[in-house]
Amino acid sequence: MFSLFIYHLVLCLPLFLLVILGWALVKGKYFDQTIVRALSGFTFRFLMPVMLFDMMSDLSEMPPVDWRVLIAFFGSCLLVYYSGRVVGGFFGLGNTGKTIFGMASIFGNNVQLGVPILQVSLGEAAMPTISLLIIFSVLLLWTAAIASVELGQNEGPRDWAKIIRSLLRVFKNPVVLGILIGSAWGLTGWALPDFIERTLGYVSSATTPIALIAVGMALAQHSFSAALPKGMAISTLKLVIHPILVYCLARLIGLDEITTNACVLTAALPVAINIYLMADEFRSEEGAASNAIFVSTIFSAILIPLTLTILGVRL
Repeated sequence: MFSLFIYHLVLCLPLFLLVILGWALVKGKYFDQTIVRALSGFTFRFLMPVMLFDMMSDLSEMPPVDWRVLIAFFGSCLLVYYSGRVVGGFFGLGNTGKTIFGMASIFGNNVQLGVPILQVSLGEAAMPTISLLIIFSVLLLWTAAIASVELGQNEGPRDWAKIIRSLLRVFKNPVVLGILIGSAWGLTGWALPDFIERTLGYVSSATTPIALIAVGMALAQHSFSAALPKGMAISTLKLVIHPILVYCLARLIGLDEITTNACVLTAALPVAINIYLMADEFRSEEGAASNAIFVSTIFSAILIPLTLTILGVRL
């Protein structure tokens, strides 16, 4: 068991070293926030969509996705979200604060950190599953957060148009578009021209290191000490409780090993940087969101290899 843990630790270590490198470059004042925002935008709007298109363009040759993974993953999300709201209540939070607390407990860094980690640790066979989870995470979680805030107002009109706009906006998301277009092409069974395939390969090979450095750079603006008790509580729900519940539901409904491993590892990812944007938009619990992102990312460097070890993953 220990040797398997060391294997996964060494396997994942270069990925987290790239995150640390990005953090150090910003903390050392080699790059300012203008560069960080530009690099994050370039990664999210171009590199990741291209890499996911490249992966999904071979969909016809991949094993089919078991759609029951949505039950295991989002069923556990529902349980953890409401647990997060309960825990948020112990901190004296109002409805909006509880929503941030609950969403931070289930909304992981599925794209910039999740895709590289699953690709390295589980291989290409896990990509259809995480792609499906990415699409529905964007579709369901952000919309659910907005709906929860709007419907939780004690007075004033509900902004139904805002909820509907958030639902429609998912189809403009570059990452979702990359997955959908790549999947559509992959289902045709047609091969891409060789020169396009090689061009996509060059972009894809650059995506993982740049995405992880961008994660570290973005992490540098978040604090370890701000609202630490709240951040620790969120991190525990996200990195421990969520994967355990996903595993139990996956086993209960009989998912196969690769699908179970993919959805459990996705659940074990640290809190998404998008949570800070959500907290900022709702003007609530920015410190807790910031701290949870930082703390959960640090702890995930150990807990992700540990999760892989407990699952018995071997490549």
